Amino acid sequence: MPATEGCAEQTRARYPDDEGYVERDGVRVFWELYGSGEPTILLLPTWSIIHSRHWKGQIPYLARHARVLTFDGRGNGRSDRPEAVDAYAEREFAADALAVMDAAGVERAVVVGLSAGALWGVLLAAEHPERVAAAVFIAAAAPFAQHAARVATPFDEPLESYEGWAKYNRHHWLEDYRDFLEFFFGQVFTEPHSTKQIEDCVGWGLETTP
Repeated sequence: MPATEGCAEQTRARYPDDEGYVERDGVRVFWELYGSGEPTILLLPTWSIIHSRHWKGQIPYLARHARVLTFDGRGNGRSDRPEAVDAYAEREFAADALAVMDAAGVERAVVVGLSAGALWGVLLAAEHPERVAAAVFIAAAAPFAQHAARVATPFDEPLESYEGWAKYNRHHWLEDYRDFLEFFFGQVFTEPHSTKQIEDCVGWGLETTP
């Protein structure tokens, strides 16, 4: 059972009109549908650090003008958390997106991806172009758009100290994941007075399964 199931959540500005799960290769993926009409906008998950609530600022506005589909990426939110590393391969997320579209009755959508979501969107558009009406990529984290500072230090090797982007390291994550989340989302939200957004994302990040 997903760790967040049964837990209270913040009040939303807009609640979904429909929701459900789709199961693919034994992994349940939770989706939500808002609004009606065309086009349909598919807001993709980012990597499994947080779930689909990171779109909470966009959903209420977009749902006034179009149908909006979101889903929790495997590994967080109400979706399952498979333990095998291969279960988090890039194409798994793209295949989940396609399965969610089918389950929600969406034939074609404008695909929007943030960070790693851009990679899922590229794969979806490249391999199923008939399902993608248009694509929007925001702050892409993909092989064609690497963050130089983030990849400057090794991820798998233990380090003498963990400062700055050296916190992006599996050993530091195992020792102090909250410290990494606070640093990471402090980098994501650079605007002044973003304390609520950072607080939300750190909280969501702590909901994932180690």
